[in-house]
Amino acid sequence: MRPKDVIMRVADGRSGGGVPLGSRRPTTEAILDRLTERFEDLPPQLQRAARFIIDNPRAVGVQSMRALAGKAEVHPNTLVRLAREIGFSGYDDMRARFRDFLVSDGMGGFRNRAAWLQALEAKGGTAAVIAEMATATGENVESTWRRQDAAELTRVADRILGAQRVFVLGMGSAYSLAHQFWYVARMGFEHIQPIPRHGSHPVDDLSHVGSQDVLIALTFQPYRSETMQAVRFATERGAHVIGITDSLTSPLARAANTALVAPTHTPQFFESHAAVLALLEGLVAVLVARGGEEAAQRIARFHQQRLEAGLYEESDGLAGIG
Repeated sequence: MRPKDVIMRVADGRSGGGVPLGSRRPTTEAILDRLTERFEDLPPQLQRAARFIIDNPRAVGVQSMRALAGKAEVHPNTLVRLAREIGFSGYDDMRARFRDFLVSDGMGGFRNRAAWLQALEAKGGTAAVIAEMATATGENVESTWRRQDAAELTRVADRILGAQRVFVLGMGSAYSLAHQFWYVARMGFEHIQPIPRHGSHPVDDLSHVGSQDVLIALTFQPYRSETMQAVRFATERGAHVIGITDSLTSPLARAANTALVAPTHTPQFFESHAAVLALLEGLVAVLVARGGEEAAQRIARFHQQRLEAGLYEESDGLAGIG
């Protein structure tokens, strides 16, 4: 099942609808939309290539076919086949459109950042590792914010605010992210609660979920089966599912009513959650803004109680989330 609302918008000047690929100059987002639409029907190797392009549109315009194929872990000819599959004469034809995207993207400061990273990499050793991680996390965070649509993110926040209960689910590495979101959001919104509780399975804590409730689910590759079971359970009972994941091709993005995407790419063994955390912090900020004076007063009371209880070593009166 495809998501009804997908919070992923590439900064390409599109104001809606997209342009058919049969037109003379298809937009970059039209290409990404076509890849997403066709994803489930593609053979496994083409899926792998499509997933990488969907998640890394800038890489297509700046890297050679061989280099891109290496990062996507496919044969270079797979990229040619994929380009032809969606209506281009070949890979170079498709790549040219992504180059146009880069030229018009307004990447301020790119050369300065690139020079700094290249200098670090040239030192080798730990400096090179830092350069790789700085590149990955920086690109992930920037890509995440460029993909968000303010109007749709507002609708996500309003749905959370209007829900009877909001369950926040994360398993494994996503558990701490889900807990952090709840830990901060609960200061202003008491109807938000984390699951699973200690000793429970996620479905246990959703036993009374209904159409007035929202499930915020987080999972990243490799996707947790317990999370997907809970998503299907909540969907069957009419709850609105907001999926926070790393790709539009993930099972969560396809199953959720709304999907928010934050890439987790890293050159190291473990995935990076820096962009996911940034997205969650942004969502809390929108919730507080949409919650108005009532939310602000609840947060102030929460903080004041902490001050009066002596929970802070330095009580300077500034609000925080310690």
